[in-house]
Amino acid sequence: MSHSSDDKIIVNGFIKEILKIGCGFKDGDIFCTLDPTVIRTGDDFREKIVENMKSCDFILLFISGNYLQSEVCQNEMGAAWAIENKRVLPFVLPNTKFKDMGFLNEVKQGASIADKRKLDEFYNEVCGYYGISSDWPSFNKAKEDFIEIICQLP
Repeated sequence: MSHSSDDKIIVNGFIKEILKIGCGFKDGDIFCTLDPTVIRTGDDFREKIVENMKSCDFILLFISGNYLQSEVCQNEMGAAWAIENKRVLPFVLPNTKFKDMGFLNEVKQGASIADKRKLDEFYNEVCGYYGISSDWPSFNKAKEDFIEIICQLP
């Protein structure tokens, strides 16, 4: 997951509600630098990020004004597009326009993180890719809880 730490409320909400509760992923299935256990003290965080980008199936970009101002995030975005055979999914956070997604995303279809249909599309794709049995009632509840987190932001 490529994100700005300034967007941690949305990112943590997505991890908890969409990935863990909705999709059934465990902590070890998700690489997010907001989790203090994914990079040990003394590790080169750049190497860990690249290592995890190379070994994952999906790279999620959480694009916001904060993201676009971060040199690290911009580097992660470039690396995501350069690594072959990865499904790169750009999600635009509230108060960010699609035209602001950046050069590398101009030809890619982005999705608003608050678009329920796009979250359903994501869930359906992940379930199909990993052979997860769909549980739409549970996912829909988790999705509504995630949207509520977004709606409560200032």
